[in-house]
Amino acid sequence: MTDRPPLLPTYSEYKPSRVRWLGEIPSHWNDLPLKRIATFRSGAGFPIAEQGQQDLELPFYKVSDMNLPGNEKTMKTENNSVSRSTAAKLKAYIFPQGTIIFPKVGGAMLTNKRRILEHPSCIDNNLMGCIVTHADPNFVFFLLQNTDFALIAKPGPLPAINARDVKNIRVPYPPIDEQAAIARYLTHKDNLIQRFLQGKRRMLDLLKQLRKSTIHYTVIHGLDWENTPKKPSGIPWIDEIPAHWEMRPLKFSATNVSKMTDQRNEDDLTLALENVESWSGKYTDAGPDVHFDSKLKQFQARDVLFGKLRPYLAKVVLPDRSGLCVGEFLVLRAREDILLPEYLWMLLRSPVVIDVISASSFGVKMPRTDWRFVGRMRLPVPPLEEQAAIAEYLIDRIAKIDAAIAGTSRLIDLMEQYRKSLIHELVTGARDVRKAAAAIPDDPAPDSSASTPAPSTP
Repeated sequence: MTDRPPLLPTYSEYKPSRVRWLGEIPSHWNDLPLKRIATFRSGAGFPIAEQGQQDLELPFYKVSDMNLPGNEKTMKTENNSVSRSTAAKLKAYIFPQGTIIFPKVGGAMLTNKRRILEHPSCIDNNLMGCIVTHADPNFVFFLLQNTDFALIAKPGPLPAINARDVKNIRVPYPPIDEQAAIARYLTHKDNLIQRFLQGKRRMLDLLKQLRKSTIHYTVIHGLDWENTPKKPSGIPWIDEIPAHWEMRPLKFSATNVSKMTDQRNEDDLTLALENVESWSGKYTDAGPDVHFDSKLKQFQARDVLFGKLRPYLAKVVLPDRSGLCVGEFLVLRAREDILLPEYLWMLLRSPVVIDVISASSFGVKMPRTDWRFVGRMRLPVPPLEEQAAIAEYLIDRIAKIDAAIAGTSRLIDLMEQYRKSLIHELVTGARDVRKAAAAIPDDPAPDSSASTPAPSTP
């Protein structure tokens, strides 16, 4: 059996802190309000006309720019910039290199994402900047990652925080040299964790792409493409199909069911778009307690439900029992003497089919397709026994791919949980990392965000 690495030791003495959520801290640590170690200020409102510029003097970041994969540290995307003259005209503060930024409003604020500016930059008014003055900046970066702003957010449909409330949050404050040791250890571990996560996320993307390509190849080419005579499909985006297959408009193989009702039974399966996962064909029951403002469509077991709002999301399901769904689904009932529901379910999850349907959608903010277009689509229809074989093969094959996706997702979740717990234990003093940090070799390529002025003691 491989020996497990020893746990980091605890400190020899602790004392009560003045922070209820923090509990005890090492006896030589202090706890301070954030305003003693950093200044906080919000970004500015930039008119739409001033956004989307490139190659100007100052990078400009919006909340959407925080959505880099995982918990990456620095803001590296600079596809949006503003001029210094524009910043001056708008009286926008220019945040210095090394500023820690985070969302201050809405769902983005609740994600607790933090980033460090690599260059002097401007940020929009939905972001807040933390300029560290009396602490190790990298320690404060991890400290803020351990600070849940949701606890101080103003309640309501759009939760928000303000600089005054953030400044008054009390946090643990070790001696400066110890802050540097904690930051050194966490940066080293975080680099290893991020490499692991990047690899697993790449694997996850590849598995999801494999699921798409497996479905597409099989529903278009069948199970023995190499040994099957072929013919032109007559459709540019399909090219060739097996010679014995047909191309039929979907409306001749399936019926669009549009029966509505306002009556719900407790045992009805109830589906809204948010209950269906993109591309996977999986769904969860909304349950009897969810209220809907309009009538619902009725469907039967083995009807195929296709989400017509934002069809590029590929929300396609094959329910195993009857129920009700919102009107944003097409309810397609296959004529089983021509088309099997299981095959139709797979066919409508082909990336090429989804792309064609998406291209037909109308509306800018809320694009939709409709039955008139989908029903006219000519799609490949194999003989029934071949449809059954294809469906059986794909259900088995996709289940194995989905199991690999679930396993990879679980590893990502576990590593992200470990990262959070490690940060929490070190920035709160639950573990003593000083000796472990001293044993870490120097990084030949130090983080550029570390080039900030040396901190002073508050």
